[in-house]
Amino acid sequence: MFYGRLIKQANYQLATEFDRFAAPYDLTGTQMSVIDFLGRQEDYCSSQQTIEREFRIRRSTTTILLQRMEKKGLIVKKVVAGDQRRRLVQLTAKATELIPVIREHITASEDWLQAGFTASEREVITAFLQRAIRGNENDDQ
Repeated sequence: MFYGRLIKQANYQLATEFDRFAAPYDLTGTQMSVIDFLGRQEDYCSSQQTIEREFRIRRSTTTILLQRMEKKGLIVKKVVAGDQRRRLVQLTAKATELIPVIREHITASEDWLQAGFTASEREVITAFLQRAIRGNENDDQ
C-alpha cells in the first residue's frame, strides 16, 4: 500500500471539488479556504505570516494569493499601528457575506468524509494525517 500516493490522490480530489464549488463565486478553493480561515479570526483579520503557517505555503505564494484576493475586493491590507513594516489582512464586507455559504460547504464536506467511521477510527485517521503533515521534522531530535 502506498499511503503517500493515496494522500496525494485524496488531496487532489478534495482540491478539485473545492475549486468546482468556489468557481460560481469567482473564487478558487484556496481563496475560499482563506476566507474561511480569516472568518474564524478576531475582527476577520490575521497577519500574512499566520496565513503562511496555517496553509503551509511559501511567502511568495501567499503574496500572489493575497494580491489576487485584494484585486477581487475580498481583502484589504492594513498597517499595524506602531510598525509600518507589518501588515494585517482583513476580509471585506464582500468576503464576509460568503462566510456562511463557505462554512456550510466545508461542514457538508467534513460530514461526508467522516461518515461511516467510528470515533476511534477518526482518532486513528487524524493521528495518521498529523504524522504525515509533520513528516520527518521530529526525527532529528
